[in-house]
Amino acid sequence: MSNLNDEQYRAVHYRGGPLLVLAGAGSGKTRVITERIAALVERHVPEDAITAVTFTNKAAKEMRERLFDRLGDKAKLLRICTFHALGLAIVREHAKLLNRRANVSVFAGGEQKSALKSVLSDMKLPADADQVDRLISRISALKNGLLDIHDNQLSAVRERYDQLLERMNAVDFDDLMVLPIKLLSEHDDVRALWQARARHFLVDEYQDSSRIQYEWVRLLVPENGNLTVVGDDDQSIYGWRGAEVKNLFLLERDYPALTVIRLEENYRSTGSILEASNSLIAKNSERLGKTLRSNLGKGKPIRVWESPNPEEEASRVASDIKARRLTTDDAHWDHFCVLYRASYQAREIEMAMRREKIPYHITGGLSFFDRAEIQDLLAYLRLVANFNDDLAFMRAISRPRRGIGDVALGELGQFAMAHGCSLLEACLHDDLEHKRAHSLKEFGDLIVALEFQFKHGEADEAFDAALDLTHLEAAIRAEAADEAQAEMRMGNLMELRRWWILHADQGGDLSSYLQDIFLLADKKDDDPTGQVRLMTVHASKGLEFDHVYVIGMEDGIFPHASALEENRMEEERRLMYVAMTRARYHLTLSYCRVRHRFGQKEKSAPSPFLKEPEQSVLRWVDRDLETEDAKEEADDFMAAMRRNLERLQSGK
Repeated sequence: MSNLNDEQYRAVHYRGGPLLVLAGAGSGKTRVITERIAALVERHVPEDAITAVTFTNKAAKEMRERLFDRLGDKAKLLRICTFHALGLAIVREHAKLLNRRANVSVFAGGEQKSALKSVLSDMKLPADADQVDRLISRISALKNGLLDIHDNQLSAVRERYDQLLERMNAVDFDDLMVLPIKLLSEHDDVRALWQARARHFLVDEYQDSSRIQYEWVRLLVPENGNLTVVGDDDQSIYGWRGAEVKNLFLLERDYPALTVIRLEENYRSTGSILEASNSLIAKNSERLGKTLRSNLGKGKPIRVWESPNPEEEASRVASDIKARRLTTDDAHWDHFCVLYRASYQAREIEMAMRREKIPYHITGGLSFFDRAEIQDLLAYLRLVANFNDDLAFMRAISRPRRGIGDVALGELGQFAMAHGCSLLEACLHDDLEHKRAHSLKEFGDLIVALEFQFKHGEADEAFDAALDLTHLEAAIRAEAADEAQAEMRMGNLMELRRWWILHADQGGDLSSYLQDIFLLADKKDDDPTGQVRLMTVHASKGLEFDHVYVIGMEDGIFPHASALEENRMEEERRLMYVAMTRARYHLTLSYCRVRHRFGQKEKSAPSPFLKEPEQSVLRWVDRDLETEDAKEEADDFMAAMRRNLERLQSGK
C-alpha cells in the first residue's frame, strides 16, 4: 500500500458514496480496484456484501488470484465474476419466477442454433445455416436494445424461440443480461436481496458497459450507494458490440454525489509516446478529460515511416524487428508487436515474418493460410498440379457442393482402390458406372481444363478461370453475411492471385508456387511465448510491449472508411490512442503510398491520425534524414551491432 501514488491512495481508501476512477492507460487501474476491495475487507465490510464485476473470465480470474494472494481464505467469500456469471447466479436463484428450474441450462453455439432451427422449421421458414446465423444476430440485437425496428416476423420468431427455451429450461447468453433486469425491476424482494449483496458494487473496465448493463447498475445501487466504477473514456472502443461511452457521462446525472478521481501517472510508456497520445485524444469532444504523465523520462521520438507498397512496408517492419532484437540488450521476440486496424492487413506482414524466419503469433485471429476460402482454392490448385492428391480432391469436390454426397464419394473411393488409381482418375475412368458418373466426369474435366490453362495460358487468365469455373467466387458471394464480408474474403483470394502472377512472371510454375506457399504456411503454434505478436488494435487492449509497430496508417484504413461514412471518428481516434499506448519504449507508425485493394492498385493518403499528435515528438524518418535524433539512432544502432559482433566473436 505504501507504493501507491497519491491518486491511487485516494481511490483505494475513498469512503462512502459513488466513485468514478478515471484510469488512464498504464496507470495501474487493476491494482487500484483489487486494493480497494482488500481495503474494504480490512475495514470489516462483510465479504458477502461486496460484488465486483468485469467483462471477461480472464480478467475476473486475475482479480480473484490477486485478492487471494492479498487476503488469503477471506477472498473465497468475495463475489468476483463477469456480468454474465452474475446474471446466471440471479437467474438460477430465482428460476421459479421465470418458469424455470434452478438447474437452468445456458444455450450457446450449436445448441442455440438447433433451437432456432427447430422454431424456423415449425414456422415453415427458411432454416439454412446462413439464415439461422443472421437471425441469432438480429434476436441478440433486439434483446440488447440495439435494433430499433418493427418487424412482425422477427418478433414472432423471437417469441417462439423464447418460449422454446423456457420449455427446455434454458436461456441464451443475452437472457443472462435481460432476465436479471426483469427480476430486479419487477420483484422488490429480489432487488432488496441483491442490493444487500452489492452493498459495495465495483465495476472494472466500465467504459465497455452497454446500455443494458448500465440498467443493472441503476437497479443494484441507489443514488447515494457505494458504487465504484473504474474505466477510461479514452479507451472505449467496442461501440460496434454495444459498449456506450456515454455511460460514463450518465453517472454524473444519475449519481449527483459522484466523486471523480483521475489516475494520470503512467507506469508504462515514455514521455514522447504519452505526449503524442495525449495531443491526439484531446481532439475528441466526447471525453471527461485527463492528461497522462510518464515516470520513464522523455524517451525516443515516435518514428513515422513511408513505404511504396505493403510488401515493402512488411519487409521493412520485419527487418527492423530482426535488427532491434539483435542489437538491443535482453530483447526477446515477444517484446515486439505489430498492430493493424483490420485482420486482412496481416497477410503481408505474415509473409515477411516467414521469409525472415522470425517466430510470430497471430493473436485473436486466423492465419491468412488457415482461412476457409484460401484452403478451398489451394485444394483446387493442388489437384490441378497433382492429379494423385486425394486429400485435395475431397476438399475441392465439396466446395461448392455438386450434388455428390458422402455415399457417392465412398463408392468412388472403392472404385479407385479396385482400379489402382487416384480419385480424380477414377472420375475420368471409362469403366466408371455410377448414378453420379456424369457429375463426377464433369468435375474431372474441369480439373483437366484448368491444368491446360495453368500450363499454356496467361497467368492471370488461368487464375481467373479457376475462380470462375469452380464457382468458388459465386459460392463465397452467396454465403457471405453481407457485401463487406464477401469483399474481404475475395480480397484474400486476390492476394493469392497477385502472389501467383508475381511467381509466374519470374518463371515459376504452379508446382513451385504451391511449394513456396506450403513452406510459408507450415506453422502450427498456439503459444505466443517467445514470438512476435501480430494482432488487430482491438485485440491489443490491455496488453503492452517494448516495441510496437502500427502498420497501414492510411486514410480509409485507419481511420476505417466506414467510420468516416458513419460519423464514428471519435471512436476511431480512441482506437488509435489504444494502439499508441500499448508501447513502452519504441513506437513506429507506418503507411504506404500505394495499396492493393481487391486486385487493383490504389494511391493512398497518410492517415489524419499522423497529423494530429504533437509533431515535435514525431520523426518522419524518410523526410528527416539529417536530424540529431536520426544521427543518434544510427550511431546507437552501429554501436549495438559492434557489441553484438564482439559477443559473437568471443563465443559469449
